Amino acid sequence: MTLRDAFLEGGGCPVIDAHAHMGPFRSIYLPEASRERMIAGMERAGIEAIIVSPHDALFGDTREGNAQMLDAVQACPGRIYGYCTIHPGYPRETESELDRYLHQPGVVGVKIHPTSHEYPVDGLNYAPVLERLEAEGGLLLSHTWGNDNFCGAAKMRLVAERYPNIRLLLGHSCYGAWTEAIALAAEFPNVYLELTAAAHVYGLIEWMCREAGSRKVVFGTDYPWFDPAVYIGFVTFAHIDEEAMRNILYTNARTLLDEQLAKRK
Repeated sequence: MTLRDAFLEGGGCPVIDAHAHMGPFRSIYLPEASRERMIAGMERAGIEAIIVSPHDALFGDTREGNAQMLDAVQACPGRIYGYCTIHPGYPRETESELDRYLHQPGVVGVKIHPTSHEYPVDGLNYAPVLERLEAEGGLLLSHTWGNDNFCGAAKMRLVAERYPNIRLLLGHSCYGAWTEAIALAAEFPNVYLELTAAAHVYGLIEWMCREAGSRKVVFGTDYPWFDPAVYIGFVTFAHIDEEAMRNILYTNARTLLDEQLAKRK
């Protein structure tokens, strides 16, 4: 049985979603936003684990959102891992938030959203975050988008060049700037493409695997915004071999997770 058929039958390989959120979002109805509903959705889709940054951490009170993240990580060990979210608009809180969360069991990296926070990823207020992660070989998931002045492909190239020890996930793979994003992943050993919103673009997964290699592509969905089963379909129906599918769905994220978890023992 092919891996594709196994998923259609309700089986398949383990899956890790490296780009997930949690909790309500403003006036938008997200039926699986609660922790309990998310876990149930993971069971249905065969998701082994997710890495979350709650909506409150990104778009509300970052301190409250980070506390929600840790609560979820502690309540669901091995199923929910967490990113510590940093808001560049509150630089005096950066060090204390990193100290409070980064070495907690199950907290595996940092999430930033330069576009929503209207601050460039190479700005001074992000420097303490990047320097800390560089020193520790930490994991960073950054929102990226096209040639956005805050976190577009050119800005992310600067980060990759200056901080070669950071494990850098390009959230949304610099959506639209595909050539530039794929070139970054191909050129820099520490840079990874991430599939949220990008996976639906016809032929893109094949392009990523062909030019950057399947070991540089990480599965993500923005769950609970999108059904992870649909994203599994994007990968398993792509014209790539089954080793590449497994790399994208599981192996690459598992390798990054295990590397970070080993530092917290």
